[in-house]
Amino acid sequence: MVKLKILVWALAIFCLAVFSSAALADENVTTRLQTVLNDFHTANPSAPGVVVHVESPSRDLDWTAAVGLAVRDSADPLTADCTFRIASNTKTYVAAAILRLAETGKLSLDDPLAGYLPADQQKLLADDGYDLDAMTIRQVLAHTSGLFEHPADPRYEKAILADPHHRWTRLEQITKCVEWGDPVGAPGKLFSYSDTGYVILGGIIEKLTGENLGAAVRGLLDFDGLGLKSTWWEFFEEQPAGAGPRAHQYYRDLDTYDWDPSLDLYGGGGLVCDVRDLALFTRLLLDGRVLEPSSLEEMTSAGTLNYGLGLVNINLGDFLAQGHAGFWNTFVFHVAELDLTVSGCILNHHAEKGRELAWLLVKAVAPESP
Repeated sequence: MVKLKILVWALAIFCLAVFSSAALADENVTTRLQTVLNDFHTANPSAPGVVVHVESPSRDLDWTAAVGLAVRDSADPLTADCTFRIASNTKTYVAAAILRLAETGKLSLDDPLAGYLPADQQKLLADDGYDLDAMTIRQVLAHTSGLFEHPADPRYEKAILADPHHRWTRLEQITKCVEWGDPVGAPGKLFSYSDTGYVILGGIIEKLTGENLGAAVRGLLDFDGLGLKSTWWEFFEEQPAGAGPRAHQYYRDLDTYDWDPSLDLYGGGGLVCDVRDLALFTRLLLDGRVLEPSSLEEMTSAGTLNYGLGLVNINLGDFLAQGHAGFWNTFVFHVAELDLTVSGCILNHHAEKGRELAWLLVKAVAPESP
């Protein structure tokens, strides 16, 4: 009996030591993460606030934090549940929705673009020299179709700054694509990032589903089933009950909070969410819980070395990360090797970019990383 009691005591002490060590390790990680966040914010005073989420289930790590202000020159602290326009991070959701349509037989990724465009768009693009019979949906997803990018022309910024409340239409943006630029290359020959391509893909989703883009993508990807409680398509949908307040995002010194969302709404951007939802969707997608395995394989391996179908492939240190970033300084990257997902929003487009913060967060979780 004495020996049994000694054994039980020894086991209890061992477990206490293990649990204490784990708690200390978790505390050390979160302390490092908070330091990274504080230091980054201090080094980037043009951004009134920064919010991030870091998740690694194998480490029992689920951490969200915000620093700074929700509105410049105010007393309103930025909160961890704030929502924000995620800009080009939306492209990952649009690409996944297109792949879902392919899974259901509504389209094939190798179909020519010509068969899916309304007559007015076909005429605009064909008259500008685009071979719509040679351009495929897969190429548009991978930014290899040769489409010019209308926001790349400085006249787009000038038009927005002159009237940030202008209500843009999809056709108007495609018109600017052909007015301001020409095909950048033959279909399938080179990578050239194009918001215009995803604006076109957004129209294809609406045509094939008979729904507006918000309702269509929500249904195709089953936002509710995925547990995305703070994600919605601005203009097309109402903000979900319980979603956090939308933070003010800045362009240099300009507060863009009330800029009309149509400047980046039709597929190249358009979604609003918080950092937790942004990380959750990306993790579930790359874990194979959104698309069929063959579709996920297409998404991650087709396209080019640095860009799949709606997904960026980058190196964070020596680790391969997949995800996307957005114009409004939003980011999400998943490092499968570390079972780690990091996401965030820096509330000024002109502050240091999210990729740099993402790498600092990765190093805080795995300090032994090169």
